[in-house]
Amino acid sequence: MTVNEYIEKNLPNTVRYRPYDEPPFFALPNPYNVPCAEGMFQEMYYWDTYFTNIGHIIDGNFEQARCNVENLAAMAERFGFVLNGNREEFLNNSQPPFLSQAVREVYEVTHDLAWLRKMCSAIRKEYEFYTERMGTELGLSRYDAVTPMSDEQIKRGAELMIQRMGYRPDVSEYDLARGLFAVGESGWDVNPRMTYRAYEIIPVELNALLYSMEMNMAYFAEELGEGAEEILWNNRAKKRAELCRRYLLGEDKIFHDYDISKSERTDTVSAALFYPMYFGMLSEDEAQSLVNKVLPILETDYGILTCERMDWVRGNYQWGYPNGWPPMQIIAVGGLLRYGYTEDARRVAAKFLSLIEKCFRDTEHLWEKYDVVEGSANALAEYETPAMLGWTYGAYRYLGKILSK
Repeated sequence: MTVNEYIEKNLPNTVRYRPYDEPPFFALPNPYNVPCAEGMFQEMYYWDTYFTNIGHIIDGNFEQARCNVENLAAMAERFGFVLNGNREEFLNNSQPPFLSQAVREVYEVTHDLAWLRKMCSAIRKEYEFYTERMGTELGLSRYDAVTPMSDEQIKRGAELMIQRMGYRPDVSEYDLARGLFAVGESGWDVNPRMTYRAYEIIPVELNALLYSMEMNMAYFAEELGEGAEEILWNNRAKKRAELCRRYLLGEDKIFHDYDISKSERTDTVSAALFYPMYFGMLSEDEAQSLVNKVLPILETDYGILTCERMDWVRGNYQWGYPNGWPPMQIIAVGGLLRYGYTEDARRVAAKFLSLIEKCFRDTEHLWEKYDVVEGSANALAEYETPAMLGWTYGAYRYLGKILSK
């Protein structure tokens, strides 16, 4: 069986339909994709869906892509933000806000203005959530727990954070539980660049995503003939870019995470640093600095590392060395392509695509994440790596499309 045959056979088995609330699951109006055909991850996950949709759009599965986006928007309308997944336990956190980009990629296929207008309502609610409820005094946003936590949530959250990291930091149970929900909202759960302190970090990728939301909303306003709205959103994007340069841009001309508690940028090198490139925030000089200084640290024989090796950080982190995650390959490769680094983009794409195919020959599965140092699917931090379509399908299609040109 080839990878393409595997996808054709198994992708339909990841579609679920739940039009009514069935505790612990929340209803969604349309059929939706879950990451795995069986076993783990049987909910619709937020940012997973964006990368899955990349595959759908390449394959011409436009109806399923549209259904997926409408489901994300339905959660934003109902809850005021898009849940991590359509399940009760995810009421305390969202995930990286890819909704506006997902809307744009479907709209650019359909050009359905009535549909676009409806989606903009949900995007506005998400924007308010991330700029007001997740905003900071610096005018930039962070990840955090959404609602006040019950005593049971605090106790259970602290236990899970300790279990996941593999040690007990000398902080309160409240801080550990808050950290669990915040790092879950980041999607990078758990990782050495934030540890349990995600709520004290202003992350590069979140603010790049909000910049993209502002730019997308300006584009949508132009499409809808709403001149005042277009100006408003363009001004918001300009202001965010200025704040990012004030607080996140280092002397090395690279955007870094910012530690609120220390009032300083961090020096961690991670795949998150490619987000400003993916969304077009960088100047040409800044893009060159990223290619010269970050790419050599993160690129391996098999793709892009999630984080540089960080032996000085205590704990066990699945979003750390030596693991490489499919969505981060899309972000890095897409950013490189956007700024004209075609040779670098094709090289990285070929490495990760060959890793997917190598592991498929060995196991006859696609996987949630991969060890991009050893070149295997044995990325075992925290739990055994599940067989997964979802974003690995999206990455396989995206990287393959690049290499076919």
